[in-house]
Amino acid sequence: MIGGLTRRWWRRPASGHNPRHVILLPRHGIAYVRVPKAANSSVKAALALAFELRSKADAPVSQDRFWNHVAQGEALRLTPGRFVSGGYATRCWTFTFVRHPVARLYSCWNNKVIENTALSPAFERMGVRTGMSFADFVRAVGDTPDDRADIHVCSQAAILEFRGKPVADFVGRLESIQADWARINQEIETRTGIAPGRMRRKNVRGMTMPDVAESLPDDVLARIRRRYARDFALFYPQDGV
Repeated sequence: MIGGLTRRWWRRPASGHNPRHVILLPRHGIAYVRVPKAANSSVKAALALAFELRSKADAPVSQDRFWNHVAQGEALRLTPGRFVSGGYATRCWTFTFVRHPVARLYSCWNNKVIENTALSPAFERMGVRTGMSFADFVRAVGDTPDDRADIHVCSQAAILEFRGKPVADFVGRLESIQADWARINQEIETRTGIAPGRMRRKNVRGMTMPDVAESLPDDVLARIRRRYARDFALFYPQDGV
C-alpha cells in the first residue's frame, strides 16, 4: 500500500540537501518532481490548494516540513529511485518544470548570494561567499559535483533522472510556463476531476531570463555549459550559450 510506505530507507547525503524530489499524491495518481528555482514554490502551492492538503507542521507550503507532515496517504515525498523501483511511477502521471541553466544559475546567485545575508552549510562548503561576483560563483559551482552541491545548483538532470532516464512523463519549461501549465491542468483534470487552475506565482525572481547569457563573458558561459552539459542535452538541445 502506497500510504504505508516506510521512510527508513532514506538518509541525508553528505551535501546536506534532501534527495526526495518526487511529491506523490497517491489517491489521485499524480506526482510532481520538484526542481528548485524552476517555479517549484508556485507548483507546490497550486497542488496543495487544489487537493486541499493540510499539514500538521507550522510551515509554509514551499518548505519540505509542510510536505513531511501531510496526512499519510495524501502525499509522500520519494527519491526518483524509490519512485521508479517501488512501482509508483507506472501508476502515476508525473510532471515537472525545468529552466534554462544560465537563467536558473543566475537567479540562484542573485537570491542566495546577493540578496541573502546567510548561506546554507552546503554553499559554504562549496566555497560560496555572500556578495561574491557571478563569475566567482560560477567557478565554485563548476568545481563542485552534484553529490556535494547545494540543491539549488544541482543539475536538473541529477534531480529528474533515474538510471539515465527522466522520471517525468511531461517536462514543462519555465520559458513557456503559461502554455505548459495549461497542458498540466488539463491532464490533471482529466485524470482526477480536479483542475488546479491558475498558478499563483510565489518567490518569482525573473521567471525566465535566458537572455542573460548575452551579457556574460565567454569563459563564464563555457563553465556553465560544461557544468550543465546534461541539462542542455536533455532539455535545451537547441540552445547555444
